[in-house]
Amino acid sequence: MDDCISELPDEILSCILTMLSIKDLLKTSVLSRRWFKLWGLRRDLYFDIHNVLGTEKELLQTGHLIDVTDVYSRTLKCVNLDLSPKEFIKRVDQFLNNFPGTTIDSFFVNFYFDCEQSNTIDQWISFAIAKGVERMDLLFLGKPYAKRTTQYKLYKFDFGLFSKTNASTLKHLCLENFLVCYPTNCDLTPFKHLRSLSLLNGKVDEIFIENLLSNCQLLEELSLVHCEFKSSVPKIISSSLCHLNVSNCYKVPPNNCFTSLKLMLVDCLKLTSLVCPGNDLSNLNINSHALKRINFCIDEYFDASALCETFPELEIMHLGIVSMGTPFLKIAQPLKHLTQLDCIYVSDITIEECGLMLILNILRASPHLQKLSIMIAYPYLFKNHKDIGDVEVFSHDEVKIIELGGCVGNWYEIEFVMNILKYAHNLEQIVLSPYWRDDDSLDWKSNPTWFQSGREKISEKLQGEEIIGREKLVLL
Repeated sequence: MDDCISELPDEILSCILTMLSIKDLLKTSVLSRRWFKLWGLRRDLYFDIHNVLGTEKELLQTGHLIDVTDVYSRTLKCVNLDLSPKEFIKRVDQFLNNFPGTTIDSFFVNFYFDCEQSNTIDQWISFAIAKGVERMDLLFLGKPYAKRTTQYKLYKFDFGLFSKTNASTLKHLCLENFLVCYPTNCDLTPFKHLRSLSLLNGKVDEIFIENLLSNCQLLEELSLVHCEFKSSVPKIISSSLCHLNVSNCYKVPPNNCFTSLKLMLVDCLKLTSLVCPGNDLSNLNINSHALKRINFCIDEYFDASALCETFPELEIMHLGIVSMGTPFLKIAQPLKHLTQLDCIYVSDITIEECGLMLILNILRASPHLQKLSIMIAYPYLFKNHKDIGDVEVFSHDEVKIIELGGCVGNWYEIEFVMNILKYAHNLEQIVLSPYWRDDDSLDWKSNPTWFQSGREKISEKLQGEEIIGREKLVLL
């Protein structure tokens, strides 16, 4: 029988080999003489606990994964740090020492590592550099399993490894759970082709970030998430940056009390996307008029409308509403390009006092909005019910889809839906759901109250008054 697979072009075989686990990949070398070194065609090297050590069932059987009870009496699966790191390193070393390929595109490691494995990590990085790697991801929190609770020192990223070569192939770098210091006389030439940089859960020198931005003229994406800085968030000044994410960064003063840091200066004329939840933007000095997408939080002391008015090209806005005064009471300039609005209310007390009418102020000022999504995190059914009131009459002809998550039948939810249906003339669908989450990375949750009185109450009220047809109303 003809071996049709072996006759395929190397490019296709490389894609097929990329889909195999490390164990299965090595097995292909015994298929035939043609396949003996064919596994070297694999250009994306991916090492995590499952790919290297086995399935979850196998990990539990071999003791690499153990059950641990936390302080809340929950049983969590944790990596056995007395056994797993040594075996993980052994298997990856065996793979790399025998790897016949001459070039790789990406090098990915996801495992629990710290300063104790520094020499090994440095050797792996040197291997990837020598193979002309373009994307490198070093994630040392070992997700998805529970992280360790004992104290340990972070791995220190060694920039000297890159300065030993004239090759500048690295385009994408992602580091998690690490230490980055700005070395004396650091040569940033090896990073001149860098397109994206993501730093997660690490200790970072702000001077390094500022110098990197000034030296990397091709850098388009920068993410600083849960990073600890010495004194302040770095000044973000770049002529090439298009996407910026600065989330929940902080410093730890001598008293060991975490202090949130403010994003103070963003000067990026090409910036089109800004993500900064958890940041106090009240003192932000920003020069980015091409911004099309923004994600931020607002409270009663922050003039959100003034900030949004500085972005005439804004198309998508994601709001986290912590507490509410009158941040959007008056919007002087219309958000004429805004097509999608996503809001998350994180306090029921906020909604009960202010209702959801705040969103209508934004709707009025956004004549081309097509999709409106509202998420009520931690929903609670209030016993008191107020009279449903009307808002100032306006007309909106563009909005097509409205979604309300965390909906349990409160009076202000019904008030909001009834009013918006009067003025959204071309609405195609409105979705009311009990499911909610306060972060895109979390699982969906629901309130059982919805499946009792709340669902019936909203359905009866809205369809009973013939405000909306059954074909438009979706109750999940």
